[in-house]
Amino acid sequence: MGTKPRVLLLITLADWGGAQHIVFLLARRFHERYALSVACAPHGELVDRLRGQGIRVIGIPEFVRDPHPWRDAVALWRLLRIMLKERFDLVHTHGTKAGLLGRVAARIARVPVVLFTAHGWAFTDGRASWKRWLLAWMERFVARWSTRIVCVSAHDRRLAEQFGVGGQTKLVLIRNAIDPLGAPQLDADAFRRTLGVKGLPVIVSVARLAIQKDPMTLLDAARRLAAGTVVLVGDGPLRPAAERYVRDHGLGDRVTFSGMRRDVASILAVSDIFVLASRYEGLPLAIIEAMMAGLPVVATRVGGVAELVEDGVTGLIVPPRDGEALAGALRRLLADPELRHRMGMAGRERAFRDFAEDRMARETQKLYEELLGARVTNGARSWAGTSPEYRR
Repeated sequence: MGTKPRVLLLITLADWGGAQHIVFLLARRFHERYALSVACAPHGELVDRLRGQGIRVIGIPEFVRDPHPWRDAVALWRLLRIMLKERFDLVHTHGTKAGLLGRVAARIARVPVVLFTAHGWAFTDGRASWKRWLLAWMERFVARWSTRIVCVSAHDRRLAEQFGVGGQTKLVLIRNAIDPLGAPQLDADAFRRTLGVKGLPVIVSVARLAIQKDPMTLLDAARRLAAGTVVLVGDGPLRPAAERYVRDHGLGDRVTFSGMRRDVASILAVSDIFVLASRYEGLPLAIIEAMMAGLPVVATRVGGVAELVEDGVTGLIVPPRDGEALAGALRRLLADPELRHRMGMAGRERAFRDFAEDRMARETQKLYEELLGARVTNGARSWAGTSPEYRR
């Protein structure tokens, strides 16, 4: 090709989270290889990081987390105008809302290659049955407009097959990965004091304080423990309820709310155990970060967690919504420093081997190149590797 393929990455929110992390890594890797842009809400850490790397950002002011008919309709119109004007060769959508609106717009604009990455299916376990089937029907409807659908865990691929979303020919497995965190140099005791830690060992959870991550079950487990300090890194709609629970149960000396932080690597470095009490998941990056930091992991058996945490080897897996089981796993690790160290080192080796950024970038680039496969003939692009309805 004489010119670089035009690629658009699309995600709804610019607040930092797992999906935004993946979009940032892909954009950083590919912005010189392709004529790449990212469309998302106009303000947030993702936008700041992208612009800091010299990557073009297209702000969509109407992008909000929850369904909003008017805003969503305007966002769809904006996306359609952008795609018609810029004639992207490949649009890669991330997350449920961006995946829905982006694929509708891309279909109307006749974008040749359209990808969707499901960062955990909206119809996964943990939701009401009627809602799961409604959301699955929506995903089946728009799946026909996807050249490929990327699943971030084998669990999510099986779930898509179970609900008839995409079919085996469209579903692709590319597990999440992260840029390995460097080991920070810091005074551990002094840094713990800045976090408000008043007792050791330190149990850390990095998660949005929302229903999906189930901080209330984690606090129930903390109430059952006789030792350790729990540090909750993150914010969200359940923070007031979580803080009220801590006050009502006299846990103020044993639970610390740190809010949103940019120094997660430092917090992990001064912690002893990582915990994630989710009700449902895709393939959580927070667990990968914790494993790379050498922490044993206690997590719930949901989504792709068991593809990350080898039960009894790199951590312990318990049922979701079970505070006593979560507390029991934490007690086992709190009582055995040698077990913590052994599991942490095994997890670190596994994370660097299987879940570092290079592997994910290579697999994604291979998919892009396979689907783009473009050549210019008589002034028009023909597309190898895509089905006829995606050629123009």
